[in-house]
Amino acid sequence: MNAFLVLRRTTWASLLAGSGLTLLSAEAPAPAPSTAGGPEITIHSVAPPPEWALWQRHLLDQMWPAAEGFVAKYTRSDGSLIWRDAWPGMDGSDDGYESLYNFPLYYALGGPDPILPLALRLWDAVTRQFTAYGQVHKEFDGYYDWMHHGESYVNFYFFGLADPGLAEIRTRSRRFAGFYLNEDPEAPNYDPVHRLIRSPITGSRGPRFVTTAEDWSTHRDDLAPYPLPFEDIPGITSGRDWLDDAKLPAILDALNQRMMRGDVPLNLTATSLLTDAFLHTGDDRYRRWVLEYVEAWMERVRQNGGILPDNVGPTGQIGECMGGKWWGGYYGWRWPHGLFNLVESTLIAAANAHLLTGDAKYFELPRSVLRVVERQAKTEDGRVLVPHRHGDQGWYDYRPINPSYLIHLYSITEDPEDYARIGRLANPSAWNRLNYRKAKGDFGHEGPWLRLIQGDYPSTRRRSSGPRTPRRSADWR
Repeated sequence: MNAFLVLRRTTWASLLAGSGLTLLSAEAPAPAPSTAGGPEITIHSVAPPPEWALWQRHLLDQMWPAAEGFVAKYTRSDGSLIWRDAWPGMDGSDDGYESLYNFPLYYALGGPDPILPLALRLWDAVTRQFTAYGQVHKEFDGYYDWMHHGESYVNFYFFGLADPGLAEIRTRSRRFAGFYLNEDPEAPNYDPVHRLIRSPITGSRGPRFVTTAEDWSTHRDDLAPYPLPFEDIPGITSGRDWLDDAKLPAILDALNQRMMRGDVPLNLTATSLLTDAFLHTGDDRYRRWVLEYVEAWMERVRQNGGILPDNVGPTGQIGECMGGKWWGGYYGWRWPHGLFNLVESTLIAAANAHLLTGDAKYFELPRSVLRVVERQAKTEDGRVLVPHRHGDQGWYDYRPINPSYLIHLYSITEDPEDYARIGRLANPSAWNRLNYRKAKGDFGHEGPWLRLIQGDYPSTRRRSSGPRTPRRSADWR
């Protein structure tokens, strides 16, 4: 997963400048009265910073030599990644951007000034590199799904957080959003009549209704361990059949006929791209698109009896290409991951719509997903298990839910019911210690973080991240 709730905020400098807010220290001479009409706050005394702030500053200072060493070892002089000379298929650019995604975030949090131009140079270099490979077109992925687009463009969104004044980033943001407003004739990705994105595979080259063996060539190994996308493909009995060249055409025929035409909830992650463009420009058409699209999916939940359908056909009908079934779509209730893709995409979209409106009603979309699996929950050996998949046999694949999604939802809404859900479905008693190892998505610290903000986390444990940066630097040196 991808990093997952990207809510762009301005830097303190631009926030203060834009609001007319003035901060006065006791030592500084008072400026002339402001004519901006904003509030004025006078600080009459100073106090030592809290312990967490000192540790945060310590970590930020350690990260700069680590970043320099990483770049020196893993990139060429032009900023491109030291990797392969050729890379086929539609997969891969997300990994290139993810390698460096937190560089602009590091700057926004208080990293040194050189990190931002370095981050821009590296983003440009990866874009050129994957353009040469063939995945990127017009500085954006030619076509792929929004799980992988989402992973790629977290890096890009963080530039707006780091410096909203970057003209080249603002220009790209508008162009990228235009791929989903049909502003580029090569990329008619959106159907405004039926309020749907026309395929699970989209990008700067438009919707991809027919995928090929070459498209999947670098991803077949990754898909082999998962369940098959469909159980009724003649002659196909195992995920390992992805690796059989003789059997691959049958799998792709089934995908192309049933999955590649119409919309899926995974596409809700595209709302971050349009939200980013709105925050850069204030152009209301981007906001209107986000709200129109999120509300279309909320209507589909109502049409489907409170259950989020994972596929909508070209004319907007639930199950249109799936024999009437509301399950079975691309990155949906059954394949490949199940529940987490549905929680994640709906939570991202709701957070974006809430950011643009202040209306909490949009969180009913991810809550609908959580409610339906909670209704099916069962307890075994003291653990609450929820179904992570739905297929022809009904609900199955019972496991504990990842509490990260529950905590992310509560952290935004601060709704008592969202907090209560954490206690019902997760195990907060396990969050007394941070057992965090950096991995894809940066998950794993949400529980201890929740304990920390509640004032129920020992200060000695807050220091546990202190030694991690030198240890991790030693790992790759």
